[in-house]
Amino acid sequence: MGYRYQAYTIDKKIVQGTIEAPSESAAEDALYHAGYNHILSLKELPTRKTLKSQIPFLFGVKTPDLIDFARQLATLIESGIPLLTALRALEGNVSKATLSDIISDLVEELQGGSSFSESLSRHPDVFPLYFVQVIRASEQTGNLEAGLKQVADALEKQVQTKKKMKRAMTYPTVIVVMAIGVIALLITVVLPPLIGLFTSLDAELPITTRILLAVTGFVIDYKLVILGVILVVVAATIIYLRLPSGKLAKDRFLLKAPLIGPITVQHSMFYFCQTTSMMLQAGLQLPQIMEIVNNSMGNQVVRESFVTVREKLIQGQGLSQPMSQDSLFPDLMIKMVVVGETTGTIDSTLATLADYYEQRVDQKVNALIGMIEPTLTIVIGLMIAFLATSIVMPMYSIMGSLS
Repeated sequence: MGYRYQAYTIDKKIVQGTIEAPSESAAEDALYHAGYNHILSLKELPTRKTLKSQIPFLFGVKTPDLIDFARQLATLIESGIPLLTALRALEGNVSKATLSDIISDLVEELQGGSSFSESLSRHPDVFPLYFVQVIRASEQTGNLEAGLKQVADALEKQVQTKKKMKRAMTYPTVIVVMAIGVIALLITVVLPPLIGLFTSLDAELPITTRILLAVTGFVIDYKLVILGVILVVVAATIIYLRLPSGKLAKDRFLLKAPLIGPITVQHSMFYFCQTTSMMLQAGLQLPQIMEIVNNSMGNQVVRESFVTVREKLIQGQGLSQPMSQDSLFPDLMIKMVVVGETTGTIDSTLATLADYYEQRVDQKVNALIGMIEPTLTIVIGLMIAFLATSIVMPMYSIMGSLS
């Protein structure tokens, strides 16, 4: 469903627009993460049941669409085409209807006298706040195409990093699902007839076969109870993870879990360094930048640490000193920030750190994949060997007794 909102920006300007969200609280959360901490009004729009509203994930503007939009618009502006003309040219050439509608809205708002950044700010569910702020700064310097390229590069790096992290989990997930499917097929289809055969012949069975038969019998006898328990556990887990306490517990686990924790921390550092460096180069002030970045941090524990750093930064303690008081921040990052503050090159220092942490995340993801693949291969091999031994050995024993 849609909501019309009015809110204050960080610059103390009133903006208004519409946002798609499943509930009023979800709309408030989306606006909060977009950086609008003071919502003046939020009213539900009349509901129109369309295919787009029923399955928004198929029609929403995704990050790759946003990257293409920024790059194409930058190219057109760089070639000397006015902004309004460039947007009109893009309106009919984008592949996604939702993005075309948004571009149409941008054209109308520009014709109504709004600046480009103000027009973008009215679509917080599509354009992140740092996107809007970089464009606002580049408008003031008269170099809009550079700002568009800057945010496109930043978004592209974020997409690549997320893909690497997802890739680390894709292979093991597929293997585990396939293994569960094969085991379920064996227990429900293959083993029941064999149980009847072994029982009728009253053969002496090895311990592995007796264990397998006991497990199979239990699953067959209580399959509905087991299925019900699994569904209840899954539903309870989903509900808990949607609660504030559940989200916090999940975020803490992701930071402390072996192998996954370092990747989560370094990915957060990469995002902070990259976005902060980009916005410093665009001319924004560090306290304002940190408020924008903090609101878009996905991990609540990480966000709270950065909020504390920002508060102490405003008090005059700088950036490196508050970081040194929090164990979340790596020593290398603290030392580099000290150098950047001392030399007055904090923007280039953070850019260097962003490249470093991007490489580190890539290395750790590849190392994690390298550990998971052989481990899963060994575990699944042992399971298959156990099943084969439990089924084949009694068959040979039975055939020997019959002969």
